[in-house]
Amino acid sequence: MADEQPLFRYGPTAAPRFIRSARPTPFLLALVGACQLGVASVARAQDATPACRRYSDAGTDGWGAPRALRIVREAVIERREAYSDSTLDAFDAYAEGHVDFLADFGDFGGEQTVRTDRIALQLEWSRDGGSLQTLIGRRNVTWAPTRIHYHIDHLSLVMENFGPAIEVGEGDEVKDVLHPIAEGAEDFYEYRLVDSMAVMVGPHTSQVYRIEVRPACQDDPGVVGTLDLDYESMAIARMAASFTPAAYVDPTVSSVSLELENGWVSRRWWLPVRQRVEIRRQIRWMDLPFSTTIRSNFEILSYDLDPELHYRLRGDHRVAALPQKELERYAGWQREEMRITGEYAPEDSARFEKVRRQAISIAAGRYLGGSARLRFFLPDLSSGVRYRRAEGFLLGGGAAWRAAGRTSLYGWAGYAFAREKPEAAFELRQGVGQLTLRLGGYAERHTDIGPFPAAAGIISTFGAALEGDDYVDPYFRDGAALSVSSPLGSWTGTVTAVWERQRSAELVAGTIGSAEPRPVRPISDGTDPHLDLSLNRHFGSALAAVWSVAFRSQLASGGDFGYTRWTASVQATPPDPDAVWQWEASGAVALATGTLPEQRLILLGGRGTVPGYGFRPWGGDQAFFALAAVSRNVAAPWLRARVLGALGWSEITTVSREAADHFGVENSAGVRPSVGAGVALLWDVIRVDAVRGLDDGEWEWIVSVNPAWRMPL
Repeated sequence: MADEQPLFRYGPTAAPRFIRSARPTPFLLALVGACQLGVASVARAQDATPACRRYSDAGTDGWGAPRALRIVREAVIERREAYSDSTLDAFDAYAEGHVDFLADFGDFGGEQTVRTDRIALQLEWSRDGGSLQTLIGRRNVTWAPTRIHYHIDHLSLVMENFGPAIEVGEGDEVKDVLHPIAEGAEDFYEYRLVDSMAVMVGPHTSQVYRIEVRPACQDDPGVVGTLDLDYESMAIARMAASFTPAAYVDPTVSSVSLELENGWVSRRWWLPVRQRVEIRRQIRWMDLPFSTTIRSNFEILSYDLDPELHYRLRGDHRVAALPQKELERYAGWQREEMRITGEYAPEDSARFEKVRRQAISIAAGRYLGGSARLRFFLPDLSSGVRYRRAEGFLLGGGAAWRAAGRTSLYGWAGYAFAREKPEAAFELRQGVGQLTLRLGGYAERHTDIGPFPAAAGIISTFGAALEGDDYVDPYFRDGAALSVSSPLGSWTGTVTAVWERQRSAELVAGTIGSAEPRPVRPISDGTDPHLDLSLNRHFGSALAAVWSVAFRSQLASGGDFGYTRWTASVQATPPDPDAVWQWEASGAVALATGTLPEQRLILLGGRGTVPGYGFRPWGGDQAFFALAAVSRNVAAPWLRARVLGALGWSEITTVSREAADHFGVENSAGVRPSVGAGVALLWDVIRVDAVRGLDDGEWEWIVSVNPAWRMPL
């Protein structure tokens, strides 16, 4: 075996010290970071003894009950021995895991994987010798440009359940937080016994106490979460927790959540079996439509409880790695999911959301984020600056206020200079159990008829300014909406009640140059109270793609219109960005009943549906389209060659005939095909295609953004 390269170590002190791994960090960032930490240290020193603000339910509802404190005291005594057992002398273990770096687009596009690392670890531990973790295998791929450099503890296992003090990110994210089962913890934390239950640990059943924990004072840096303690040994069977805002060192960290699971190995010792950690970040003072997340998920696959002499252990805890070439050549992967794919992100996201939600409940609904509660806000980047045919130049901005743990208020306003009118929106969000409630209102909202989006906002801005087409068919609406969303098994469901007044847009802005803007088509003004229903689900890999489906219906009666509109859409995306050959597809089927107004027509044709026929020349009350592409790496990750094709069809019946005539669209007169070719640039983020409609179509050049990255722009 080649010599390992040491990455970090910490000694068996009361508060373990991590030595930062070497990595390229710009000097200016280091200087600014040092200044920020210095200012924070001075501020803490000046306010060393603030008044203790206790939780509203402190001393009631089981908090501080004698039985809970007695259990914790016994656990603290037992934890003086490593893994709560003095008979454990040494072990070796093998673990595999994945570390994912994600961009979170929130309501716009969910989470998109930016980079995934697959890690294989060999672990050696002894009572007096400490531990050594060796990275023996590592694969990584990227879906988008990134310069992420992980802290070494993101790539390795938590040893001895953190010891007496908890640190995350080598102390840059969470530092020197007292462990809730450590000497002195019972004077710092509050505890509540919430359950005594049997849990399955592998093939065996174990009885555990479930203890909730939080700092006695709201403003102290500490753990908020749950502990499962084994009846017999008082060992930690599971720890699921987040942290109070004062625990975060880096002001860009919005939350850190963790879940450590230990198993009853050989029905004798409680040793690690799975460990998950999530670190979420936002810009310190700005709430943009995206944030970043790092998630690590490790599983210990095998133990050797009678290992050979550990001659390499030195009394501390260290992490090392084989040379890079050997890491890349490693072929001993044991788990199926060690193949590279981003399909596990939705499952991991839901799991950590449950941990965060539980922590907020334990903290009596208090805000637990690490970033500022009042922040500058944009619902999407085009809400800050954009150019549209029906608005001209628009400049906007807003604010977000985190009032409590699961209560947030958002407000935005902008001014359209060519239209000479303001636009505004607000939304109140409240979490209740697994439900998310939203109450919102808006005035003069610029809206695309759609229903299938055609371009990213930045593409629309350049298209309107240079070519006179922003690839939307706009109208304006004022109204209010109340929605409830909840997970439904593997699905996510949302019900929204809407009341709004809708009216036509007008062409008010020209272009930079001589291009004539595309006319703005009229709608029927009126009030439209309706109910929106939606169901969404992400599936795993099948047929060399990762699948997602969505169903949506709009039901309207009363007001000035009466109709229903139903759509079902599907999307298949590549699971492995490193694959030489890839394929992807999207498609939808739509149907309407009743009497459609123009703003509820199903529009088809052009970019986003069936390119090569102009923009949305067809429409009606029945339609489908399918768009697919096959690509091949030419010079990864800079260039891929693409071949694409599309089919589309629409029909006009009595449901939509009057609206279609007024709006100026026809049925497709059969299925319309198109084919084309192009290139994908820079990790397949930017695409340039030339497509021709095969049935009385034309050549169309299309510059677009990969749909996975389009929504927040």
